[in-house]
Amino acid sequence: MDDLILKRISDLIADHSGLYVRPQDFQLLSDKVWLRAKALGLTTLADYHDYLKALDYSSRGLDSFKARPSLPQQQSEWQELYSILTINESYFFRDSNQLRLLSDRLLPEIMQRKQAAAPLGSKPSLRIWSAGCSTGEELYSIAIALDQLNFAWHQWDVQLIGTDISAAAVHSARQGLYSSWSFRQTPAALQQTYFQVDRQAYRICDRLQQHVVFEVGNLLKDPCPNFGQGPGGLDLILCRNVFIYLDRQAIGQIIRKFHGALIPQGYLLTGHTELYGQNTSPFEVTSFPETVVYQKPPQTVLPLPTASLPAAQWQSTASPQPLRLAPKAASPSVDASLDDSLTAALQAATTFLQQNDYTSAIRTAKQLYLTHPDCTAAHQIAARAYANTGCYSQAKQLCQRVIRDHPLSLDMHYLLAQIAEDENDLEIAKEHLRKIIYLDPDFVKAYLDLASIYARARQPEKAKTTREHALTLLAKLPPSTVLDDHSDATVAQWQAHLKQQIAGGDRQSPQE
Repeated sequence: MDDLILKRISDLIADHSGLYVRPQDFQLLSDKVWLRAKALGLTTLADYHDYLKALDYSSRGLDSFKARPSLPQQQSEWQELYSILTINESYFFRDSNQLRLLSDRLLPEIMQRKQAAAPLGSKPSLRIWSAGCSTGEELYSIAIALDQLNFAWHQWDVQLIGTDISAAAVHSARQGLYSSWSFRQTPAALQQTYFQVDRQAYRICDRLQQHVVFEVGNLLKDPCPNFGQGPGGLDLILCRNVFIYLDRQAIGQIIRKFHGALIPQGYLLTGHTELYGQNTSPFEVTSFPETVVYQKPPQTVLPLPTASLPAAQWQSTASPQPLRLAPKAASPSVDASLDDSLTAALQAATTFLQQNDYTSAIRTAKQLYLTHPDCTAAHQIAARAYANTGCYSQAKQLCQRVIRDHPLSLDMHYLLAQIAEDENDLEIAKEHLRKIIYLDPDFVKAYLDLASIYARARQPEKAKTTREHALTLLAKLPPSTVLDDHSDATVAQWQAHLKQQIAGGDRQSPQE
């Protein structure tokens, strides 16, 4: 009986927000909604379902339910529910590849185009929307990126707006106050330039904060942000790590809304692989070395259908494989028995990889393993470079080639786990991470990633147990140790963060 009621509750949530609750997560959903039922003085989940349904009818002006809640109650209860279903965590300069593309290419191109189109004597406009902004780190990262481009704020009519379904997240974003954990991938110079110490936290500088606005917004139900000239007119929409939590029909509706809100030649950036299986044909889809970008064509095109395409049509409309920054493992070791020319070539390929020149790394490594099929290091370099350019099929083939000859190659298992997670194949990712832990029980990063996957899969008990084991391993390391070279987070920072997660539950948001 409870499963039937939970299914009905999950359907109401999906209808209201697009959030999809899988049947295997119903126990977690039950725990959450019981909190709200008891807070409202209700004695059964069926009563809470009826209450939510009354909210839904009331919001549409229907009178089928007696004792309808008032409008403030409607908004309050949905917000209370979302506050426990969508808990937020983000950090500055997340996904450095996309931000690099924005800084190096997209933002300068947008600014040049808008300046050329501005009427004589008027300011050019710039409109950017962070859809699913969480606690604001993404939008402030964009503001910092603009400032680093010497953006003349006073000479532009600029509005940067972030929306999130969680009122608590929006309130936090408006404060502009962040703990040290939000800066785990932020260069120290940028943190010192744009933030001031405020007791035990850091506050964004007023000069940037005045250009940023945050609002509560439901991507499925609400119109696009209103910039004073009606909804739309957007130059750039960022919607990352949101769609993976929504059902397919909701994604199709939101994509259509985004398309209508963008100006011609406006850009949409999403999380990696999030739009696979969706009809993106009204966009021009471009695969850059850093990521995939969706651009509204200069000419008006037909709007997207509200429903996604059937699986049989995916290949004709899905975007090219997006690119992802794979974890930087230690450089492949060079066999001392190799001749000098081969050693020099391997060192050159390794340098290309470290400098993020993936095309050169692939070309050099490929030449090596084609002429020296047993050169494991060349296969490893190429696998990492292919992963960084989004060529996951080639990367996986090379990983498996190395593992076949060297079954204990933890770095290749780890790279396969990262690729699987990026492709949203969590079961395969867990399989590789468990294999790593079996081969090396002290591989702490495997525990951290596995805990994150358990949390993402809404398995809180497994996440808690895995985090506790990770804490045990971290206790053996010096507190100042940095676990990997693509993040500045130290052992001490990881310990504090894991303890907070264990004490307060998982702090990851569907709308980061």
